[in-house]
Amino acid sequence: SVAPSARIPSQLCTARSIMPVDRHVLANERTLMAWLRLAATMGLGAFLVNVLQKSSSKAALGPMSLVQSLVAIIIAAVSLVRFYQRDYLLKSRHMGAAFGDWMLPVLSGGMILAIVVSATGSAISRWAEWHFHGPECVALPGFLETPGAPRPHVYVSFHGSSEPTSAICHPEQGVSGIHKFSLASGEYVGPATDQLSAVQKMPRQLLVAGDHLLVADGAPSMSSVAVFGRCVPPEPDHVSVPPREFLGVIRAPAQDTRSAEGLLAHGAPVTPLAMEHPYGLALGPDGSTLHVSTQNGGAAISVSLKNGSMALTQQVAPPVPLVGRQVGGPLRGIAVDAANCMHVADRKAHRVAHYCPADAPQPSGFTEVKHPIALSVVHDMPHEAGTLLVGSVEKRASLDADGSDIGDAEGVVLAFPLDLHKPVFPLQVSATYGDKKSLSHPAGMLVSGGLLYVLDQSSKQLLSFDLETAKYKGAAIKTLPDVPEDVALVPDGC
Repeated sequence: SVAPSARIPSQLCTARSIMPVDRHVLANERTLMAWLRLAATMGLGAFLVNVLQKSSSKAALGPMSLVQSLVAIIIAAVSLVRFYQRDYLLKSRHMGAAFGDWMLPVLSGGMILAIVVSATGSAISRWAEWHFHGPECVALPGFLETPGAPRPHVYVSFHGSSEPTSAICHPEQGVSGIHKFSLASGEYVGPATDQLSAVQKMPRQLLVAGDHLLVADGAPSMSSVAVFGRCVPPEPDHVSVPPREFLGVIRAPAQDTRSAEGLLAHGAPVTPLAMEHPYGLALGPDGSTLHVSTQNGGAAISVSLKNGSMALTQQVAPPVPLVGRQVGGPLRGIAVDAANCMHVADRKAHRVAHYCPADAPQPSGFTEVKHPIALSVVHDMPHEAGTLLVGSVEKRASLDADGSDIGDAEGVVLAFPLDLHKPVFPLQVSATYGDKKSLSHPAGMLVSGGLLYVLDQSSKQLLSFDLETAKYKGAAIKTLPDVPEDVALVPDGC
């Protein structure tokens, strides 16, 4: 027996008896937090890879990110179940073995395996991106690059691709870069822009403005005008001219003001709605004002190349917002003549709208045209004041998703003489180029050396016509890698 004076107080016995339980409870909570931290780390990693990843290997990493997310959810769920199971056992003073804790080790092994497989897949995808989407594909694969081809050279823009970085080595998936061809021989000269560093999805019309190259990008998420720098002379031991440097984009302010009233009026601020799907580009007679026609925005927008200010010059047609799938809008090309009269192709209304001067609040008149697309003002025609050329699809074929003609269409190019002193509308046709045997779907065009050159989207060729007789002369470029959009002469030295 123990003497009463040596007995341990009952308060201390009680405290000492519950201390192990407290340690077990805290250990249980720390275990739960550790597993939840692991689950949160895995889930956040999957989110960053699958949502914020900008690499062209995103498609390859997507399935692994989904598996990683599911493993994270399972770990979190099992951890919570085990936490409450242990908590119940601790409260019931359970002293024996309850269950073999095999579930979490198995899940941790699966997690490690998922990380190893994901890292391996990422490494393989990165290697493929470096190997197959590298700088060697900036020039068109499958085309012999001939920088010494006879001049003149032309820039050509193409219909593009929704994934320009992954399609760069596969022109059949769409070409989003600008490339140079010889107008004399039809040979491929080389890239004018770098499709990897200047990511454009849907290039439309292009324009050489001084030392710069401007390209409209009609992609729904990237509606803008890309600006490229001056030509850099080739190095002494090289013949090819390197691609122009990408300087940035011209776009509408970021705020979304679709539902506000009064924003489609003359002189209103340019909104994302008005800027949707820029298509045509034209330079004013002063050389410092850029005019942009927006296919889905239905607007003509002026941009000062001196200070970058933008204004909605005219709302030519009601806008057609790009919501959900891509839907073709009403407007196409734009042109400005020496008298500062602006001409805008309204394909849905079957007419060309004329504004004299270019910032006139109301149209000065209209000229009926079947389905006007590309516009160009040239001074090589036998009309002193210049000639407005209008490419039109006279017979429409079946339509693709964005409203473009595919199949057996019939196209023409109409020539309208201009009067710079006293413009009178509608304009009168003086010549017609093309017929159903030679031209199907006209796009960009230019005049050089007494010939009219017209891109045909159906045949993917650059066709030529005698400027005076309108006789078809043949294909200047017989094979283009993608549906062509626009063409422009390359300045000397580029």
